[in-house]
Amino acid sequence: MPRDAIKLRLLLVGLLLSLAAIVGVELLPDRTLDLTRPGAVGNLFLITPGDVRNDPPVQWVDARRLHWRCRYAPTDHDFPCGLTLILSGKDPARGLDLTRFHSLELDLAYHGSSPQVRVAIRNFDPRFSKLEDGNSARIQAINLRARDVEHPVVLDLSEFTVPEWWVSQYNLPREYNRPRLDNATSLSVDLPANLAGQEHDLELRRLVLRGEWLDRSLVYFAILSAWMLGAAFLVMRRWAELRRRYLRQQREIDALTARTRALRVEQDNLRRLATVDELTGVLNRRGLEAALDDFEARAEGVTLVLLDIDHFKRVNDRWGHAAGDEVLRRVAAIAAANLRASDVIGRWGGEEFLVACRGHHIDDAARLAEKLRASVENGNVDAKSRFSITASFGVALAPTGTSTLRAFKRADAALYRAKSGGRNRVEVDTTHDAATTL
Repeated sequence: MPRDAIKLRLLLVGLLLSLAAIVGVELLPDRTLDLTRPGAVGNLFLITPGDVRNDPPVQWVDARRLHWRCRYAPTDHDFPCGLTLILSGKDPARGLDLTRFHSLELDLAYHGSSPQVRVAIRNFDPRFSKLEDGNSARIQAINLRARDVEHPVVLDLSEFTVPEWWVSQYNLPREYNRPRLDNATSLSVDLPANLAGQEHDLELRRLVLRGEWLDRSLVYFAILSAWMLGAAFLVMRRWAELRRRYLRQQREIDALTARTRALRVEQDNLRRLATVDELTGVLNRRGLEAALDDFEARAEGVTLVLLDIDHFKRVNDRWGHAAGDEVLRRVAAIAAANLRASDVIGRWGGEEFLVACRGHHIDDAARLAEKLRASVENGNVDAKSRFSITASFGVALAPTGTSTLRAFKRADAALYRAKSGGRNRVEVDTTHDAATTL
């Protein structure tokens, strides 16, 4: 089977598996814990005044159905009316981890005049909670309007907050006052309002925690990670393939290089006659001399920019002649890319290049030289990024009717000053700085 067909099949399989995982996690039923189911909690009790023995104001109507009634005299104030479910087992300090759940479904039948119904969860925190102080377990509560519980309601657990009275009473560091549900020891449903002289009837029909079996974010992260690993594998495999191809081509280049060396002796005579430098593709010295002679014959003023690569010998000595040749080619290409069609560039010899610009002012030539200097310095001269290259420049003007040879000598002297002055700079000969005429 062709390799491309195998890759396509693997891609389709990956897409199908990803789609199946996404659909599966979305269709997976909720994790539920029915706290009203018999045996679901360790214990439960009514919240009553502690000092009442006969005819308590809070009594069961039907304990099996979690149905109770509260009746307080008009003189009673701030007494409780509620039901508490114990979520801990034999160890009262170890409750349920509710972080796996996201919501609480409440179905409460309430008949009375209280404007609010409260749902509260106690979370035992061993850093500050004490068994002998029931209130020390952090309380997290939500107050609901009585009309809100006329029908079953779903409460997001993120809605539960720590009340200010508890924060003020215990005066703990700020980080201890943040809601946490990792060790819930009790859950209460009660009435927070003043109950004096009123009768309240409550039946907890249903109290169910809902959550996810699998964290959707983790599932999506796993899918994304699998695709990223697969992509990384393909990239590495492609890189290895390209590296093998590169090594094979390098061997072919080495073989061609060896063959080229054998042919160089035969080509030397032809090179002397040619006007183009074979290495860089620009004019060689013979070609430059012919171009300068042509400028003089046509009595056209010309500005000369002489370029010399800084520390070129170090490149050859450290990185080899192949690297040096590449530097020459890149520098020639950078210079040629910044010239006009009427300008002439050639390799004068070694690491020196000469640019002849027809009809330039000396200032224009200086700006061109500075542009070339910056381009060489900032250019990617070494393809393997092993070293950087700079160049020094000498600029001189050969006005109409003057010798370009003398102008070249002045440019060479200016180049020498640039080298002596620290390299990677432009020096301009100001002997003749008048404008030329086209």
